[in-house]
Amino acid sequence: MIYSGGERRFRYDYCLVAVIVLLTLLGLVTLYSASYLFALNQSDRFRNGLAPISSNIAASIIMAVLFPVIALMKLDWLKKGGVIIALLLATVFLNMLPFFPFFQKASHRPGIDAMRWIVIRAGGGERSFQPSELIKVVLPLYLAYILDKKKGSYDSMPRVLLPSVFWTGLFCTVVLLQGNFSETMFLAIIALVVCFVGGMRLREIFAVLLVLIIFVFLLYTNDSEGKIKSRIDDFSRRKGYQVELSLDAVKSGHFLGKGIGQGTLKVKTPEIHGDFVFASFAEESGFLGVLLYFALFGFFVCIGFREAWRNQSRFSQLLGIALVTAVVTQTLMNLAVVAGLIPVTGVPLPFISSGGSSFLMTLVSAGLIVNVSRQNYIDRR
Repeated sequence: MIYSGGERRFRYDYCLVAVIVLLTLLGLVTLYSASYLFALNQSDRFRNGLAPISSNIAASIIMAVLFPVIALMKLDWLKKGGVIIALLLATVFLNMLPFFPFFQKASHRPGIDAMRWIVIRAGGGERSFQPSELIKVVLPLYLAYILDKKKGSYDSMPRVLLPSVFWTGLFCTVVLLQGNFSETMFLAIIALVVCFVGGMRLREIFAVLLVLIIFVFLLYTNDSEGKIKSRIDDFSRRKGYQVELSLDAVKSGHFLGKGIGQGTLKVKTPEIHGDFVFASFAEESGFLGVLLYFALFGFFVCIGFREAWRNQSRFSQLLGIALVTAVVTQTLMNLAVVAGLIPVTGVPLPFISSGGSSFLMTLVSAGLIVNVSRQNYIDRR
């Protein structure tokens, strides 16, 4: 808080930074506790118990340097057409690299394994990056840019709707070809939310939704490999080994939890450090820990939406709403999987799940949200 002319003002950007730091630290502790024993039991894959969390630690170190830059830079720089086009083309290029054998894992099985990662062989090992995570920041940036630039031009559909549909469709297609159906739907949802907030009319929303429903139906009926059908069928029949163990772990936490590092069911759950890491957290921290998580995350979401909506810049407003919506949607999808409410999606839990690519881009999004909040304070001075 500061004082100016007798007026008391609250620094919401400071609060956001504090909550982001707390969520990050909570995520690292949770991930270490969830993954350590699992890693030790997988000696053929991991050399030590730090392996699953090492990428998140590396991302944290990178963001310790980049976060202040992202939070303090002028967002007007991102509104330049040349910068936006460069980001779009670079993102498309990077998302095409996983299709080339040179950038695939040495153990890659054509037609079986998903092509989601750029793999670089160095130092006798493999380093990977998931380029589709970039889309979660670049697509909101582009949509905020085009909707801000063409404000008031919705009567001319080709000027706004078609470019938005083109780039959203292109990114969704590339991600789908990489074998990531759930993230394809995730990107489509984010685009619809941003376009709706940005002024897309309801009839256009319904038209796009209809096309999306038809597209999903065609994907399901023509799923010759059964990857989508198997997950939906398992869900409809209430089957799924991971989901059953996840629910057991959540229930076993009771009110106070078993204590950090004391969970037992987490060892039995495959890939607990990924999609089901929240089950490990609930088992060890109990209801009180879950309540703390929702309080921190809820504060982050409420302040993020509030500051984005109050921003005087249409570009910053749309960007902030899009980024917060992306984090919220991703979180709700992951928690719904853990609770057995939707089929397994493979969507990681922001701030917590293992995966340096997702963790890094979540922190980049958080930095931009802080930037939007900081703009509000500067404008009010």
